[in-house]
Amino acid sequence: MKKILILSITLLFIAGFSSCTKEEIETYSGKDNIYFSPAVVSYISLNGAKVLTDSIGLSFSLDNPTITGRLFKIPIAVQGKASNVDREVKVSIDPSSTAIKGTHFTIPDKIIIPAGKVVDTIRVQVIRTPDMKKSTFSLVFNLEENEFFKTEMKTRVTNALTKKTMSFISFELTIDDFLSQPKGWIVGFFGTFSAKKFFMMCDLMHLDPVIFNSSPGAVGLSIPEVQYYQSFMKRYLVEQKAAGNTIYEENGTEMLFP
Repeated sequence: MKKILILSITLLFIAGFSSCTKEEIETYSGKDNIYFSPAVVSYISLNGAKVLTDSIGLSFSLDNPTITGRLFKIPIAVQGKASNVDREVKVSIDPSSTAIKGTHFTIPDKIIIPAGKVVDTIRVQVIRTPDMKKSTFSLVFNLEENEFFKTEMKTRVTNALTKKTMSFISFELTIDDFLSQPKGWIVGFFGTFSAKKFFMMCDLMHLDPVIFNSSPGAVGLSIPEVQYYQSFMKRYLVEQKAAGNTIYEENGTEMLFP
Protein backbone atom coordinates (compact mmCIF):
# COMPACT_ATOMS: atom_id res chain seq x y z
CA MET A 1 0.00 0.00 0.00
CA LYS A 2 2.87 2.33 0.89
CA LYS A 3 4.49 1.65 -2.51
CA ILE A 4 1.22 2.40 -4.27
CA LEU A 5 0.90 5.74 -2.39
CA ILE A 6 4.46 6.79 -3.29
CA LEU A 7 3.86 5.84 -6.91
CA SER A 8 0.63 7.86 -6.99
CA ILE A 9 2.36 10.97 -5.58
CA THR A 10 5.18 10.57 -8.10
CA LEU A 11 2.74 10.32 -10.98
CA LEU A 12 0.84 13.38 -9.76
CA PHE A 13 4.10 15.37 -9.52
CA ILE A 14 5.08 14.36 -13.07
CA ALA A 15 1.63 15.26 -14.36
CA GLY A 16 1.76 18.64 -12.61
CA PHE A 17 5.25 19.34 -13.96
CA SER A 18 4.13 18.41 -17.48
CA SER A 19 1.15 20.75 -17.16
CA CYS A 20 3.33 23.66 -16.00
CA THR A 21 5.85 23.03 -18.74
CA LYS A 22 3.13 23.00 -21.38
CA GLU A 23 1.68 26.21 -19.96
CA GLU A 24 5.08 27.92 -20.00
CA ILE A 25 5.71 26.85 -23.59
CA GLU A 26 2.36 28.23 -24.69
CA THR A 27 3.03 31.56 -22.96
CA TYR A 28 6.49 31.81 -24.47
CA SER A 29 5.21 31.01 -27.95
CA GLY A 30 2.59 33.77 -27.77
CA LYS A 31 3.00 37.12 -29.53
CA ASP A 32 4.96 39.90 -27.84
CA ASN A 33 3.62 43.40 -27.18
CA ILE A 34 4.84 46.46 -29.06
CA TYR A 35 4.75 49.92 -27.45
CA PHE A 36 6.15 53.46 -27.62
CA SER A 37 9.18 53.63 -25.31
CA PRO A 38 8.85 57.31 -24.21
CA ALA A 39 5.80 56.32 -22.15
CA VAL A 40 7.93 53.84 -20.18
CA VAL A 41 11.51 55.16 -20.29
CA SER A 42 12.46 58.83 -19.80
CA TYR A 43 14.02 59.59 -23.19
CA ILE A 44 12.62 63.07 -23.66
CA SER A 45 13.72 66.27 -21.92
CA LEU A 46 11.25 68.97 -20.93
CA ASN A 47 12.65 72.11 -19.29
CA GLY A 48 15.84 70.22 -18.48
CA ALA A 49 14.12 67.24 -16.85
CA LYS A 50 13.61 63.78 -18.32
CA VAL A 51 9.90 62.95 -18.52
CA LEU A 52 7.60 60.11 -19.50
CA THR A 53 5.28 61.19 -22.29
CA ASP A 54 3.10 60.12 -25.20
CA SER A 55 3.51 63.37 -27.13
CA ILE A 56 6.11 65.98 -28.02
CA GLY A 57 6.34 69.22 -29.96
CA LEU A 58 8.81 69.93 -32.74
CA SER A 59 9.38 73.52 -33.84
CA PHE A 60 11.50 74.90 -36.66
CA SER A 61 11.26 78.39 -35.17
CA LEU A 62 14.89 78.56 -34.00
CA ASP A 63 16.28 76.79 -37.04
CA ASN A 64 18.16 78.70 -39.70
CA PRO A 65 15.84 79.57 -42.61
CA THR A 66 17.98 77.36 -44.87
CA ILE A 67 16.90 74.27 -42.89
CA THR A 68 14.21 72.50 -44.92
CA GLY A 69 13.46 69.52 -42.70
CA ARG A 70 14.44 67.43 -39.75
CA LEU A 71 14.64 63.73 -38.95
CA PHE A 72 12.74 62.80 -35.79
CA LYS A 73 13.07 59.31 -34.32
CA ILE A 74 10.30 57.90 -32.12
CA PRO A 75 11.57 54.99 -29.98
CA ILE A 76 9.56 51.77 -29.94
CA ALA A 77 10.19 48.61 -27.93
CA VAL A 78 9.06 45.02 -27.52
CA GLN A 79 7.65 43.61 -24.30
CA GLY A 80 9.03 40.12 -24.72
CA LYS A 81 12.06 38.42 -26.15
CA ALA A 82 14.20 39.03 -29.20
CA SER A 83 13.40 36.97 -32.28
CA ASN A 84 15.75 35.32 -34.75
CA VAL A 85 13.82 36.93 -37.63
CA ASP A 86 12.99 40.51 -38.59
CA ARG A 87 9.54 41.51 -37.33
CA GLU A 88 7.44 44.14 -39.05
CA VAL A 89 5.61 46.69 -36.91
CA LYS A 90 2.19 47.85 -38.07
CA VAL A 91 1.89 51.63 -37.77
CA SER A 92 -1.06 53.73 -38.86
CA ILE A 93 -1.68 57.47 -38.98
CA ASP A 94 -4.64 58.45 -36.82
CA PRO A 95 -7.49 60.16 -38.72
CA SER A 96 -7.32 63.07 -36.26
CA SER A 97 -3.90 64.04 -37.67
CA THR A 98 -3.73 67.32 -39.57
CA ALA A 99 -0.21 66.80 -40.95
CA ILE A 100 -0.32 65.43 -44.50
CA LYS A 101 1.89 62.55 -45.58
CA GLY A 102 4.14 63.59 -48.44
CA THR A 103 3.61 67.27 -47.67
CA HIS A 104 4.55 67.66 -44.01
CA PHE A 105 6.23 64.32 -43.34
CA THR A 106 7.33 60.97 -44.72
CA ILE A 107 7.96 57.64 -43.00
CA PRO A 108 9.43 54.38 -44.31
CA ASP A 109 7.06 51.97 -46.04
CA LYS A 110 8.04 49.31 -43.50
CA ILE A 111 8.94 49.66 -39.81
CA ILE A 112 11.06 46.72 -38.67
CA ILE A 113 12.31 45.38 -35.34
CA PRO A 114 15.48 43.65 -36.59
CA ALA A 115 16.32 40.06 -35.67
CA GLY A 116 18.02 39.88 -32.29
CA LYS A 117 16.66 43.29 -31.23
CA VAL A 118 13.83 44.43 -28.95
CA VAL A 119 14.13 48.19 -29.59
CA ASP A 120 14.19 50.44 -32.63
CA THR A 121 12.71 53.73 -33.86
CA ILE A 122 10.12 55.07 -36.27
CA ARG A 123 12.10 57.47 -38.47
CA VAL A 124 9.90 60.45 -39.30
CA GLN A 125 11.25 62.90 -41.87
CA VAL A 126 9.49 66.16 -41.03
CA ILE A 127 9.30 68.62 -43.93
CA ARG A 128 9.39 72.34 -43.19
CA THR A 129 6.60 74.08 -45.07
CA PRO A 130 5.47 77.75 -45.23
CA ASP A 131 2.05 76.96 -43.69
CA MET A 132 3.78 75.94 -40.44
CA LYS A 133 4.35 79.64 -39.75
CA LYS A 134 0.60 80.07 -39.40
CA SER A 135 -0.67 76.69 -38.19
CA THR A 136 0.38 73.90 -35.85
CA PHE A 137 0.10 70.44 -37.37
CA SER A 138 -0.63 67.27 -35.43
CA LEU A 139 0.74 63.86 -36.38
CA VAL A 140 -0.59 60.92 -34.36
CA PHE A 141 0.89 57.45 -34.79
CA ASN A 142 -0.98 54.32 -33.71
CA LEU A 143 0.60 50.91 -33.18
CA GLU A 144 -1.64 48.06 -34.32
CA GLU A 145 -1.64 44.31 -33.89
CA ASN A 146 -0.28 42.07 -36.62
CA GLU A 147 1.16 38.58 -36.99
CA PHE A 148 4.20 39.52 -34.89
CA PHE A 149 2.91 41.79 -32.14
CA LYS A 150 0.00 42.42 -29.82
CA THR A 151 -0.94 45.84 -28.43
CA GLU A 152 -2.28 44.81 -25.03
CA MET A 153 -0.30 47.57 -23.28
CA LYS A 154 -2.92 50.27 -23.84
CA THR A 155 -2.76 53.10 -21.31
CA ARG A 156 -1.98 53.88 -17.71
CA VAL A 157 -3.51 56.46 -15.39
CA THR A 158 -1.07 59.28 -14.62
CA ASN A 159 -3.40 61.33 -12.42
CA ALA A 160 -5.92 59.53 -10.24
CA LEU A 161 -7.80 62.76 -9.53
CA THR A 162 -8.32 63.91 -13.11
CA LYS A 163 -8.20 60.37 -14.58
CA LYS A 164 -5.62 61.59 -17.08
CA THR A 165 -3.99 58.73 -18.96
CA MET A 166 -0.85 58.12 -20.98
CA SER A 167 -0.91 55.90 -24.04
CA PHE A 168 1.58 53.15 -24.79
CA ILE A 169 0.31 52.61 -28.33
CA SER A 170 -0.36 56.16 -29.59
CA PHE A 171 2.19 58.96 -29.92
CA GLU A 172 1.53 62.53 -31.04
CA LEU A 173 4.05 64.81 -32.70
CA THR A 174 3.00 68.46 -33.09
CA ILE A 175 4.88 70.57 -35.62
CA ASP A 176 5.10 74.33 -36.13
CA ASP A 177 7.40 77.14 -37.26
CA PHE A 178 6.23 79.94 -34.96
CA LEU A 179 9.06 82.18 -33.81
CA SER A 180 8.38 83.87 -30.49
CA GLN A 181 10.81 85.46 -28.07
CA PRO A 182 12.89 82.61 -26.57
CA LYS A 183 13.53 82.62 -22.83
CA GLY A 184 17.25 83.24 -23.35
CA TRP A 185 16.56 86.58 -25.06
CA ILE A 186 17.38 89.32 -22.52
CA VAL A 187 15.59 92.52 -23.52
CA GLY A 188 17.88 94.67 -21.38
CA PHE A 189 20.85 93.60 -23.52
CA PHE A 190 19.28 92.88 -26.90
CA GLY A 191 16.27 95.19 -27.03
CA THR A 192 12.91 94.35 -28.55
CA PHE A 193 12.87 90.87 -30.06
CA SER A 194 12.48 90.33 -33.80
CA ALA A 195 13.20 87.36 -36.02
CA LYS A 196 15.45 89.41 -38.30
CA LYS A 197 17.54 90.74 -35.40
CA PHE A 198 17.75 87.30 -33.78
CA PHE A 199 18.96 85.43 -36.85
CA MET A 200 21.30 88.24 -37.92
CA MET A 201 23.02 88.11 -34.53
CA CYS A 202 23.29 84.32 -34.67
CA ASP A 203 24.66 84.38 -38.23
CA LEU A 204 27.22 87.12 -37.63
CA MET A 205 28.61 85.51 -34.48
CA HIS A 206 28.08 81.88 -35.50
CA LEU A 207 25.77 81.20 -32.57
CA ASP A 208 23.53 78.16 -32.44
CA PRO A 209 19.99 79.59 -32.12
CA VAL A 210 19.06 76.64 -29.90
CA ILE A 211 21.12 78.04 -27.01
CA PHE A 212 18.43 80.70 -26.58
CA ASN A 213 16.00 77.98 -25.55
CA SER A 214 17.88 77.95 -22.24
CA SER A 215 17.52 80.42 -19.39
CA PRO A 216 19.94 83.34 -18.96
CA GLY A 217 23.13 82.15 -17.29
CA ALA A 218 23.22 78.83 -19.12
CA VAL A 219 26.08 77.80 -21.40
CA GLY A 220 26.45 80.49 -24.07
CA LEU A 221 24.26 82.91 -22.12
CA SER A 222 26.48 83.97 -19.23
CA ILE A 223 26.59 87.69 -18.44
CA PRO A 224 30.05 88.21 -20.05
CA GLU A 225 28.91 86.36 -23.19
CA VAL A 226 25.66 88.29 -23.43
CA GLN A 227 27.52 91.58 -22.96
CA TYR A 228 29.86 90.60 -25.79
CA TYR A 229 26.94 89.79 -28.11
CA GLN A 230 25.41 93.17 -27.31
CA SER A 231 28.59 95.20 -27.90
CA PHE A 232 29.37 93.28 -31.11
CA MET A 233 25.95 93.98 -32.58
CA LYS A 234 25.94 97.64 -31.51
CA ARG A 235 29.31 98.15 -33.17
CA TYR A 236 28.20 96.29 -36.31
CA LEU A 237 25.05 98.38 -36.71
CA VAL A 238 26.98 101.64 -36.18
CA GLU A 239 29.59 100.61 -38.77
CA GLN A 240 26.91 99.64 -41.30
CA LYS A 241 25.09 102.93 -40.80
CA ALA A 242 28.34 104.90 -41.21
CA ALA A 243 28.92 103.05 -44.48
CA GLY A 244 25.50 104.12 -45.74
CA ASN A 245 23.88 100.73 -45.14
CA THR A 246 21.49 101.32 -42.25
CA ILE A 247 19.93 98.04 -41.11
CA TYR A 248 16.15 98.10 -40.76
CA GLU A 249 13.66 95.77 -39.14
CA GLU A 250 10.94 94.13 -41.24
CA ASN A 251 8.50 96.85 -40.11
CA GLY A 252 10.78 99.60 -41.47
CA THR A 253 12.18 100.86 -38.17
CA GLU A 254 15.92 101.06 -37.61
CA MET A 255 17.40 98.00 -35.91
CA LEU A 256 18.82 98.94 -32.52
CA PHE A 257 20.58 97.30 -29.59
CA PRO A 258 20.46 99.08 -26.18
